[in-house]
Amino acid sequence: MSRQCLLWLASGCALLCACGPLEESIKAEQSSEVTTQLEAASSSRNENRCQPPVMVADLTPGPGHTHVIDKAEVDGAVFISTSDSPTRTAALWKLEDLSRGGKRAPEWRATLLLSGLSDNPRFLTAVGRTLFFNVDDGVHGTELWKSDGTPEGTVLVEDINPLGDAFHALSPRPVVVGRTLYFSANDGSHGEELWRSDGTRSGTRMVKDIARGPGSSSPGPFLVDGHRLLFAADDGVHGRELWTSDGTTDDTRLVEDIARGPGSSSPDSLLRMDNRRIFFVADDGVHGRELWVTDGTKDDTRLVEDIRPGAEGSGIAELTAARRTLYFTADDGVHGTELWASRGRADDTRLVQDIRPGLEGSRPRELTELDGDVILLADDGTHGLEPWRSDGTPEGTLLLADTHPGEPPPGFGVMNLVRAGEKVFFYANTPDTGQELWVTEGSPASTRLVKDINPGPANSIPGDPSPAFPVRGGVFLRVFDDAHGNEPLWSDGTEAGTKMADIAPGAESSSPDPVILTREWFFFVASDGVHGSELWALPVACFPRD
Repeated sequence: MSRQCLLWLASGCALLCACGPLEESIKAEQSSEVTTQLEAASSSRNENRCQPPVMVADLTPGPGHTHVIDKAEVDGAVFISTSDSPTRTAALWKLEDLSRGGKRAPEWRATLLLSGLSDNPRFLTAVGRTLFFNVDDGVHGTELWKSDGTPEGTVLVEDINPLGDAFHALSPRPVVVGRTLYFSANDGSHGEELWRSDGTRSGTRMVKDIARGPGSSSPGPFLVDGHRLLFAADDGVHGRELWTSDGTTDDTRLVEDIARGPGSSSPDSLLRMDNRRIFFVADDGVHGRELWVTDGTKDDTRLVEDIRPGAEGSGIAELTAARRTLYFTADDGVHGTELWASRGRADDTRLVQDIRPGLEGSRPRELTELDGDVILLADDGTHGLEPWRSDGTPEGTLLLADTHPGEPPPGFGVMNLVRAGEKVFFYANTPDTGQELWVTEGSPASTRLVKDINPGPANSIPGDPSPAFPVRGGVFLRVFDDAHGNEPLWSDGTEAGTKMADIAPGAESSSPDPVILTREWFFFVASDGVHGSELWALPVACFPRD
């Protein structure tokens, strides 16, 4: 039986070295002293108390690595599609915590559902208690499968295309409406069209042959709006335009031929607001790519405003909903790319503030909603790319911090805004601390360095990092320091509430990567130096409530 040590670090102090057996079913054993210290972090009797990360299962025994390709949660269990190294063999697994959030130590059960695959199961999607996914089993091509969480219940739903693959690498991700899965598939006769499935052969059917005959309408990506879908599709007559469907043939229809005739308006960036208005970007062939709004009917589908007059288009991007206001970036040809706001009418669509006067613009990016406002990154031409906040008014648009006076080194500017609860976390570089984790609650006074994790000017955040992963009111991320290598860190936005686990003891790196968040656990992949990269879990109780 293999065993290993885990070092728990808080504010630079070693609190725990706990060893536990690592098998297909794994129990986390903790000392009573540390349990007392950590259980106070949980305020729910039905919630696992905060404790160090535990290995869930050694899915690729020995020094080999398990790579998670896709994931989904179904009724409290985690399903993952994996590829192992060095064989690159794909598989599908189900992982369950048998304690289900009880007071006893977690005991994991890993069930192998499919194995020996040359193709990775993908588009894992939960519909009720059923998992749907696409995979090529080596016999039927890439087709629709389902699983009830047992090997015998992991089966092909329907061989949609007996002549080849029903799905291809660029197929849009399926979506769920009620108990029905909607997706784009090719049956070999009608081209790529809109399909639906309830998990039965008789309930798996094409919704409509939008581009009649063997041609493809190529529907998607899909936006779910209540009990209907909105998506772009090309019927071969009107070009690629906006369509809607309630899952029936008769009510799958063109919303509006925005670019009249065979030309395509190519609608994209569909975003649903709270009041059921749907904003999107399209080109009617006259005004260029501009902002449009619809309620899903022809009569109420219209251009919001020709922000950049003429056929060039205003380069709209970063559509973000904040209460009843849409924020986005656009270039009107006079002010450069700046922050704009709209409520869906021409008279309330406006430039919020000319942050950087002139044609270059402040080039806002990473718009992130916080309490009805937006946090964003912008360059006013003086401070470099820094965090800003806006409530949609010029006087309410302000610089939150000049994290690095002057320009930071190339590749180390402020980046990766992530909202967690009532805070926004990001990475910033200062001359004294290097690139580290920062946080803001939307005011200059609350915008601060969380902790200098790798003390001094050296960086704890690499030059091209993945964003922090939000968990309730905190975040999980990978950090580096000289003593521990690349290891997992989680934080509530305070120095005292920032903790790190040394999974690969010493200066070796466990190189953690986030996988999925469930009600009780946050799962990530890491290597302890013995078992290779495998799945680990950290209790959600280690993070503050939203």
